[in-house]
Amino acid sequence: MMGTEMAASRHGLRVMVVDDDITFRSFFLRACARTGWVPLAVDSPERALAAMESFAPHLLFLDLSFPDMDGLTVLSELVPRTGEVSVVLSSGCDPEVLRSAKRIGERLGLRMLQPLTKPVTGEEIRAVLSTFETEGHSITPAVIEQALDDEVMRLHYQPKLCLKTRRYLGAEALIRWPIGGGMISPARFIPVVERDERLSLRLLTYVLERAVADADAWKQGKTRCAINMSALCLAEERLADTLSNILRDSPLTPSDFTLELTETASMKDPDRVERVLTALRIRGFAVSLDDFGTGHSSLLHLLRMPFNEIKIDQQFVATLLSNPRSRQIVRLVVNLGQTLGASTVAEGIEAEAEAEELKDMACDVGQGYHFARPMPPDALQDWRAQWKSSVSDSNLSSTA
Repeated sequence: MMGTEMAASRHGLRVMVVDDDITFRSFFLRACARTGWVPLAVDSPERALAAMESFAPHLLFLDLSFPDMDGLTVLSELVPRTGEVSVVLSSGCDPEVLRSAKRIGERLGLRMLQPLTKPVTGEEIRAVLSTFETEGHSITPAVIEQALDDEVMRLHYQPKLCLKTRRYLGAEALIRWPIGGGMISPARFIPVVERDERLSLRLLTYVLERAVADADAWKQGKTRCAINMSALCLAEERLADTLSNILRDSPLTPSDFTLELTETASMKDPDRVERVLTALRIRGFAVSLDDFGTGHSSLLHLLRMPFNEIKIDQQFVATLLSNPRSRQIVRLVVNLGQTLGASTVAEGIEAEAEAEELKDMACDVGQGYHFARPMPPDALQDWRAQWKSSVSDSNLSSTA
Protein backbone atom coordinates (compact mmCIF):
# COMPACT_ATOMS: atom_id res chain seq x y z
CA MET A 1 0.00 0.00 0.00
CA MET A 2 2.88 2.34 0.77
CA GLY A 3 4.11 2.11 -2.85
CA THR A 4 0.64 2.88 -4.18
CA GLU A 5 0.25 5.91 -1.91
CA MET A 6 3.64 7.29 -2.92
CA ALA A 7 2.90 6.83 -6.60
CA ALA A 8 -0.55 8.34 -6.18
CA SER A 9 0.91 11.43 -4.60
CA ARG A 10 3.25 11.59 -7.58
CA HIS A 11 0.50 12.21 -10.16
CA GLY A 12 -2.74 12.54 -8.16
CA LEU A 13 -4.92 10.77 -10.71
CA ARG A 14 -8.21 9.29 -9.53
CA VAL A 15 -10.22 6.47 -11.08
CA MET A 16 -13.73 5.30 -10.20
CA VAL A 17 -15.33 2.00 -11.17
CA VAL A 18 -19.11 1.65 -11.12
CA ASP A 19 -20.22 -1.97 -11.16
CA ASP A 20 -22.77 -3.95 -9.14
CA ASP A 21 -20.61 -7.10 -9.30
CA ILE A 22 -18.54 -7.25 -6.11
CA THR A 23 -16.15 -9.72 -7.72
CA PHE A 24 -15.37 -7.32 -10.54
CA ARG A 25 -14.97 -4.39 -8.15
CA SER A 26 -12.47 -6.35 -6.07
CA PHE A 27 -10.64 -7.45 -9.21
CA PHE A 28 -10.52 -3.86 -10.45
CA LEU A 29 -9.04 -2.58 -7.18
CA ARG A 30 -6.37 -5.30 -7.31
CA ALA A 31 -5.58 -4.34 -10.92
CA CYS A 32 -5.10 -0.72 -9.82
CA ALA A 33 -2.71 -1.67 -7.02
CA ARG A 34 0.77 -0.18 -7.42
CA THR A 35 -0.25 1.82 -10.49
CA GLY A 36 -0.15 5.14 -8.68
CA TRP A 37 -3.86 5.80 -9.19
CA VAL A 38 -6.27 6.58 -6.36
CA PRO A 39 -9.17 4.14 -6.93
CA LEU A 40 -12.76 4.19 -5.74
CA ALA A 41 -15.21 1.33 -6.35
CA VAL A 42 -18.98 1.88 -5.99
CA ASP A 43 -21.80 -0.56 -6.54
CA SER A 44 -24.55 1.67 -7.97
CA PRO A 45 -25.05 4.63 -10.30
CA GLU A 46 -26.68 6.59 -7.48
CA ARG A 47 -23.58 6.32 -5.31
CA ALA A 48 -21.36 7.12 -8.26
CA LEU A 49 -23.28 10.29 -9.10
CA ALA A 50 -23.23 11.33 -5.44
CA ALA A 51 -19.44 10.85 -5.33
CA MET A 52 -18.65 12.68 -8.56
CA GLU A 53 -18.15 16.10 -6.98
CA SER A 54 -16.28 15.01 -3.86
CA PHE A 55 -14.03 12.38 -5.51
CA ALA A 56 -13.76 14.14 -8.91
CA PRO A 57 -12.37 11.20 -10.88
CA HIS A 58 -10.22 11.76 -13.93
CA LEU A 59 -11.26 8.39 -15.33
CA LEU A 60 -14.51 6.44 -14.91
CA PHE A 61 -15.04 2.75 -15.70
CA LEU A 62 -18.80 2.20 -16.09
CA ASP A 63 -20.84 -0.97 -16.51
CA LEU A 64 -23.93 -0.68 -18.73
CA SER A 65 -26.34 -2.90 -16.81
CA PHE A 66 -27.80 -2.17 -13.37
CA PRO A 67 -31.04 -3.34 -11.71
CA ASP A 68 -32.64 0.11 -11.47
CA MET A 69 -30.81 2.29 -14.00
CA ASP A 70 -29.13 1.44 -17.29
CA GLY A 71 -25.77 2.82 -18.29
CA LEU A 72 -27.23 5.19 -20.90
CA THR A 73 -29.22 6.96 -18.20
CA VAL A 74 -26.05 7.20 -16.14
CA LEU A 75 -24.25 8.81 -19.08
CA SER A 76 -26.93 11.48 -19.45
CA GLU A 77 -26.87 12.13 -15.69
CA LEU A 78 -23.10 12.48 -15.79
CA VAL A 79 -23.05 15.36 -18.27
CA PRO A 80 -23.64 18.24 -15.80
CA ARG A 81 -21.35 16.69 -13.17
CA THR A 82 -18.35 15.31 -14.96
CA GLY A 83 -15.92 18.17 -15.49
CA GLU A 84 -13.05 16.67 -17.49
CA VAL A 85 -13.71 13.00 -16.67
CA SER A 86 -13.09 10.39 -19.36
CA VAL A 87 -15.39 7.37 -19.55
CA VAL A 88 -14.53 3.75 -20.32
CA LEU A 89 -17.54 1.47 -20.76
CA SER A 90 -16.83 -2.04 -19.44
CA SER A 91 -19.59 -4.53 -20.06
CA GLY A 92 -20.46 -8.03 -21.18
CA CYS A 93 -22.94 -6.61 -23.70
CA ASP A 94 -22.61 -7.32 -27.41
CA PRO A 95 -19.67 -5.30 -28.85
CA GLU A 96 -22.04 -3.47 -31.22
CA VAL A 97 -24.12 -2.35 -28.22
CA LEU A 98 -20.95 -1.09 -26.56
CA ARG A 99 -19.98 0.86 -29.68
CA SER A 100 -23.46 2.39 -29.90
CA ALA A 101 -23.34 3.39 -26.23
CA LYS A 102 -19.94 5.00 -26.81
CA ARG A 103 -21.35 7.06 -29.70
CA ILE A 104 -24.30 8.12 -27.54
CA GLY A 105 -21.89 9.31 -24.85
CA GLU A 106 -19.91 11.27 -27.43
CA ARG A 107 -23.07 12.95 -28.70
CA LEU A 108 -23.83 13.96 -25.11
CA GLY A 109 -20.46 15.72 -25.05
CA LEU A 110 -18.62 13.20 -22.88
CA ARG A 111 -15.09 12.09 -23.59
CA MET A 112 -15.54 8.39 -24.35
CA LEU A 113 -12.49 6.14 -24.54
CA GLN A 114 -12.36 2.72 -26.19
CA PRO A 115 -14.83 0.34 -24.46
CA LEU A 116 -13.70 -2.89 -22.81
CA THR A 117 -15.66 -6.10 -23.34
CA LYS A 118 -15.89 -8.35 -20.27
CA PRO A 119 -14.22 -10.47 -19.16
CA VAL A 120 -11.61 -7.73 -18.74
CA THR A 121 -8.03 -8.58 -17.84
CA GLY A 122 -5.89 -6.73 -15.35
CA GLU A 123 -3.47 -5.95 -18.17
CA GLU A 124 -6.25 -4.21 -20.12
CA ILE A 125 -7.19 -2.06 -17.13
CA ARG A 126 -3.58 -1.12 -16.43
CA ALA A 127 -3.01 -0.35 -20.11
CA VAL A 128 -5.89 2.16 -20.06
CA LEU A 129 -4.51 3.78 -16.90
CA SER A 130 -0.98 3.92 -18.31
CA THR A 131 -2.10 5.44 -21.61
CA PHE A 132 -4.16 8.05 -19.79
CA GLU A 133 -1.20 8.97 -17.59
CA THR A 134 0.99 9.77 -20.58
CA GLU A 135 -1.63 11.11 -22.98
CA GLY A 136 -5.09 11.57 -21.63
CA HIS A 137 -5.22 14.34 -19.06
CA SER A 138 -3.07 17.12 -20.50
CA ILE A 139 -5.26 18.34 -23.37
CA THR A 140 -7.09 21.48 -22.28
CA PRO A 141 -8.55 24.40 -24.26
CA ALA A 142 -5.54 26.49 -23.23
CA VAL A 143 -3.10 23.86 -24.55
CA ILE A 144 -4.99 23.69 -27.85
CA GLU A 145 -5.05 27.49 -28.11
CA GLN A 146 -1.28 27.56 -27.64
CA ALA A 147 -0.79 24.93 -30.35
CA LEU A 148 -2.88 27.03 -32.74
CA ASP A 149 -0.98 30.19 -31.78
CA ASP A 150 2.31 28.39 -32.44
CA GLU A 151 0.95 26.95 -35.72
CA VAL A 152 2.19 23.47 -34.88
CA MET A 153 -0.91 21.70 -36.18
CA ARG A 154 -0.78 20.53 -39.78
CA LEU A 155 -3.21 19.18 -42.32
CA HIS A 156 -3.11 15.76 -43.88
CA TYR A 157 -5.25 15.06 -46.93
CA GLN A 158 -7.20 11.95 -47.88
CA PRO A 159 -8.09 11.75 -51.58
CA LYS A 160 -11.72 11.54 -52.74
CA LEU A 161 -12.37 9.70 -56.00
CA CYS A 162 -15.18 9.24 -58.48
CA LEU A 163 -16.18 5.62 -57.97
CA LYS A 164 -17.23 5.20 -61.59
CA THR A 165 -14.11 6.53 -63.30
CA ARG A 166 -11.65 6.54 -60.35
CA ARG A 167 -10.84 10.13 -61.26
CA TYR A 168 -9.38 12.29 -58.49
CA LEU A 169 -12.01 14.77 -57.27
CA GLY A 170 -10.24 16.44 -54.38
CA ALA A 171 -9.40 15.65 -50.78
CA GLU A 172 -10.63 15.88 -47.22
CA ALA A 173 -8.45 17.97 -44.93
CA LEU A 174 -7.78 16.24 -41.59
CA ILE A 175 -6.11 18.06 -38.72
CA ARG A 176 -2.95 16.52 -37.26
CA TRP A 177 -1.00 17.56 -34.17
CA PRO A 178 2.65 16.41 -34.26
CA ILE A 179 4.51 16.31 -30.97
CA GLY A 180 8.05 15.03 -30.49
CA GLY A 181 8.39 12.03 -32.75
CA GLY A 182 4.71 11.14 -32.59
CA MET A 183 1.24 12.53 -33.09
CA ILE A 184 -1.56 13.55 -30.71
CA SER A 185 -4.67 11.74 -31.91
CA PRO A 186 -7.63 13.92 -32.98
CA ALA A 187 -9.73 11.65 -30.74
CA ARG A 188 -7.98 13.29 -27.80
CA PHE A 189 -8.33 16.98 -28.66
CA ILE A 190 -11.37 17.25 -30.95
CA PRO A 191 -13.81 16.39 -28.10
CA VAL A 192 -12.26 19.24 -26.08
CA VAL A 193 -12.76 21.61 -29.03
CA GLU A 194 -16.35 20.39 -29.47
CA ARG A 195 -17.22 21.70 -25.99
CA ASP A 196 -15.98 25.24 -26.71
CA GLU A 197 -17.84 27.44 -29.20
CA ARG A 198 -15.05 29.99 -29.60
CA LEU A 199 -12.36 27.32 -29.93
CA SER A 200 -14.41 25.43 -32.54
CA LEU A 201 -14.57 28.54 -34.72
CA ARG A 202 -10.87 29.18 -34.16
CA LEU A 203 -10.00 25.65 -35.33
CA LEU A 204 -12.25 25.94 -38.41
CA THR A 205 -10.62 29.17 -39.54
CA TYR A 206 -7.17 27.71 -38.83
CA VAL A 207 -7.90 24.68 -41.00
CA LEU A 208 -9.25 26.83 -43.83
CA GLU A 209 -6.18 29.06 -43.70
CA ARG A 210 -3.89 26.02 -43.83
CA ALA A 211 -5.86 24.50 -46.71
CA VAL A 212 -5.44 27.75 -48.65
CA ALA A 213 -1.69 27.64 -47.98
CA ASP A 214 -1.57 24.00 -49.12
CA ALA A 215 -3.72 24.60 -52.20
CA ASP A 216 -1.01 23.60 -54.68
CA ALA A 217 -1.04 20.12 -53.14
CA TRP A 218 -4.76 19.34 -53.26
CA LYS A 219 -6.03 21.68 -55.96
CA GLN A 220 -6.26 20.49 -59.56
CA GLY A 221 -8.84 21.79 -62.01
CA LYS A 222 -12.28 21.80 -60.43
CA THR A 223 -11.39 19.67 -57.42
CA ARG A 224 -12.59 20.58 -53.94
CA CYS A 225 -11.18 20.42 -50.44
CA ALA A 226 -13.54 19.11 -47.75
CA ILE A 227 -13.23 20.60 -44.27
CA ASN A 228 -14.92 19.34 -41.11
CA MET A 229 -17.02 21.94 -39.31
CA SER A 230 -18.31 21.69 -35.75
CA ALA A 231 -21.98 22.50 -35.29
CA LEU A 232 -20.85 24.98 -32.61
CA CYS A 233 -19.52 27.18 -35.42
CA LEU A 234 -23.10 27.72 -36.58
CA ALA A 235 -23.70 29.91 -33.54
CA GLU A 236 -21.75 32.57 -35.46
CA GLU A 237 -24.37 34.33 -37.57
CA ARG A 238 -21.69 35.94 -39.76
CA LEU A 239 -19.86 32.66 -40.40
CA ALA A 240 -20.18 33.04 -44.18
CA ASP A 241 -18.47 36.45 -44.00
CA THR A 242 -15.74 35.14 -41.70
CA LEU A 243 -14.82 32.25 -44.00
CA SER A 244 -15.16 34.27 -47.20
CA ASN A 245 -12.79 36.93 -45.83
CA ILE A 246 -10.08 34.29 -45.38
CA LEU A 247 -10.24 33.63 -49.13
CA ARG A 248 -10.34 37.28 -50.15
CA ASP A 249 -6.65 37.66 -51.01
CA SER A 250 -6.17 34.15 -52.42
CA PRO A 251 -6.89 32.74 -55.88
CA LEU A 252 -9.36 30.33 -54.27
CA THR A 253 -13.09 30.86 -53.93
CA PRO A 254 -15.77 29.33 -51.68
CA SER A 255 -16.68 27.00 -54.56
CA ASP A 256 -13.34 25.25 -53.95
CA PHE A 257 -14.48 24.04 -50.52
CA THR A 258 -17.01 21.66 -49.00
CA LEU A 259 -17.92 22.13 -45.35
CA GLU A 260 -18.81 18.82 -43.68
CA LEU A 261 -21.27 19.14 -40.81
CA THR A 262 -21.92 16.17 -38.54
CA GLU A 263 -25.60 15.29 -38.72
CA THR A 264 -26.21 14.45 -35.09
CA ALA A 265 -25.34 17.94 -33.88
CA SER A 266 -26.72 20.13 -36.61
CA MET A 267 -30.35 20.57 -35.56
CA LYS A 268 -30.08 21.98 -32.03
CA ASP A 269 -31.30 25.37 -33.29
CA PRO A 270 -32.76 24.56 -36.72
CA ASP A 271 -33.81 28.11 -37.58
CA ARG A 272 -30.33 29.53 -37.02
CA VAL A 273 -28.65 26.53 -38.66
CA GLU A 274 -30.80 27.00 -41.75
CA ARG A 275 -29.93 30.71 -41.96
CA VAL A 276 -26.19 30.16 -41.58
CA LEU A 277 -26.01 27.20 -43.97
CA THR A 278 -28.07 29.07 -46.58
CA ALA A 279 -25.70 32.04 -46.31
CA LEU A 280 -22.75 29.69 -46.86
CA ARG A 281 -24.41 28.19 -49.93
CA ILE A 282 -25.15 31.66 -51.33
CA ARG A 283 -21.44 32.49 -51.02
CA GLY A 284 -20.59 29.34 -52.98
CA PHE A 285 -19.50 26.87 -50.30
CA ALA A 286 -20.79 23.33 -50.72
CA VAL A 287 -22.31 21.88 -47.55
CA SER A 288 -22.14 18.19 -46.73
CA LEU A 289 -24.24 16.25 -44.21
CA ASP A 290 -21.64 14.02 -42.55
CA ASP A 291 -22.26 10.69 -40.78
CA PHE A 292 -25.65 10.36 -42.43
CA GLY A 293 -27.88 7.72 -40.89
CA THR A 294 -26.40 7.83 -37.37
CA GLY A 295 -28.67 10.53 -35.94
CA HIS A 296 -32.31 10.83 -35.09
CA SER A 297 -33.63 13.37 -37.57
CA SER A 298 -32.00 12.50 -40.88
CA LEU A 299 -34.93 13.21 -43.17
CA LEU A 300 -35.83 16.40 -41.31
CA HIS A 301 -32.25 17.58 -41.85
CA LEU A 302 -32.57 17.05 -45.58
CA LEU A 303 -36.00 18.67 -45.71
CA ARG A 304 -34.95 21.91 -44.02
CA MET A 305 -31.25 22.34 -44.69
CA PRO A 306 -29.54 23.26 -47.99
CA PHE A 307 -27.15 20.31 -48.13
CA ASN A 308 -25.82 19.37 -51.57
CA GLU A 309 -23.84 16.33 -50.43
CA ILE A 310 -24.66 13.35 -48.21
CA LYS A 311 -21.77 11.46 -46.61
CA ILE A 312 -22.54 7.84 -45.73
CA ASP A 313 -21.13 6.92 -42.35
CA GLN A 314 -18.22 4.49 -42.48
CA GLN A 315 -19.86 2.03 -40.08
CA PHE A 316 -22.30 1.14 -42.89
CA VAL A 317 -19.50 0.88 -45.43
CA ALA A 318 -17.48 -1.38 -43.11
CA THR A 319 -20.31 -3.92 -42.94
CA LEU A 320 -21.59 -3.42 -46.48
CA LEU A 321 -20.55 -6.88 -47.71
CA SER A 322 -21.36 -8.84 -44.56
CA ASN A 323 -24.58 -7.27 -43.34
CA PRO A 324 -27.65 -7.18 -45.62
CA ARG A 325 -29.17 -4.39 -43.51
CA SER A 326 -26.11 -2.20 -44.07
CA ARG A 327 -26.33 -2.89 -47.80
CA GLN A 328 -29.98 -1.86 -47.86
CA ILE A 329 -29.32 1.29 -45.85
CA VAL A 330 -26.52 2.36 -48.18
CA ARG A 331 -28.67 1.66 -51.23
CA LEU A 332 -31.51 3.74 -49.75
CA VAL A 333 -29.16 6.65 -48.97
CA VAL A 334 -27.76 6.61 -52.52
CA ASN A 335 -31.27 6.55 -53.99
CA LEU A 336 -32.29 9.36 -51.66
CA GLY A 337 -29.33 11.44 -52.78
CA GLN A 338 -30.26 10.92 -56.42
CA THR A 339 -33.85 11.94 -55.72
CA LEU A 340 -32.77 15.12 -53.92
CA GLY A 341 -30.05 16.01 -56.41
CA ALA A 342 -27.30 15.60 -53.80
CA SER A 343 -24.09 13.70 -54.44
CA THR A 344 -23.29 10.76 -52.16
CA VAL A 345 -19.90 10.07 -50.61
CA ALA A 346 -18.87 6.79 -48.99
CA GLU A 347 -16.03 7.01 -46.46
CA GLY A 348 -14.01 4.22 -44.94
CA ILE A 349 -13.62 2.07 -48.08
CA GLU A 350 -10.99 -0.56 -47.29
CA ALA A 351 -11.43 -3.15 -50.07
CA GLU A 352 -11.94 -3.23 -53.81
CA ALA A 353 -15.08 -5.31 -53.37
CA GLU A 354 -16.61 -2.51 -51.30
CA ALA A 355 -15.67 0.07 -53.95
CA GLU A 356 -17.22 -2.06 -56.70
CA GLU A 357 -20.41 -2.65 -54.72
CA LEU A 358 -20.77 1.08 -54.07
CA LYS A 359 -20.13 1.87 -57.73
CA ASP A 360 -22.82 -0.62 -58.76
CA MET A 361 -25.20 1.16 -56.39
CA ALA A 362 -24.33 4.43 -58.21
CA CYS A 363 -22.68 6.03 -55.18
CA ASP A 364 -20.78 9.02 -56.54
CA VAL A 365 -17.63 9.46 -54.48
CA GLY A 366 -15.43 7.24 -52.32
CA GLN A 367 -12.54 7.64 -49.92
CA GLY A 368 -10.73 5.25 -47.62
CA TYR A 369 -7.56 3.30 -46.95
CA HIS A 370 -8.17 1.15 -50.03
CA PHE A 371 -7.30 4.16 -52.16
CA ALA A 372 -5.03 6.13 -49.85
CA ARG A 373 -4.45 7.01 -46.22
CA PRO A 374 -4.39 10.66 -45.13
CA MET A 375 -1.02 12.14 -46.09
CA PRO A 376 0.98 15.38 -45.87
CA PRO A 377 0.60 17.92 -48.70
CA ASP A 378 3.85 17.03 -50.50
CA ALA A 379 2.99 13.33 -50.41
CA LEU A 380 -0.44 14.08 -51.88
CA GLN A 381 1.15 15.70 -54.92
CA ASP A 382 3.24 12.58 -55.54
CA TRP A 383 0.27 10.28 -54.94
CA ARG A 384 -1.87 12.25 -57.36
CA ALA A 385 0.65 11.86 -60.18
CA GLN A 386 1.03 8.13 -59.52
CA TRP A 387 -2.73 7.63 -59.27
CA LYS A 388 -3.37 9.44 -62.55
CA SER A 389 -0.82 7.23 -64.24
CA SER A 390 -2.25 4.02 -62.79
CA VAL A 391 -5.81 4.96 -63.79
CA SER A 392 -4.64 5.77 -67.31
CA ASP A 393 -2.83 2.43 -67.58
CA SER A 394 -5.91 0.63 -66.28
CA ASN A 395 -8.14 2.33 -68.84
CA LEU A 396 -5.73 1.38 -71.64
CA SER A 397 -5.73 -2.25 -70.48
CA SER A 398 -9.51 -2.41 -70.32
CA THR A 399 -9.85 -1.14 -73.89
CA ALA A 400 -7.10 -3.31 -75.34
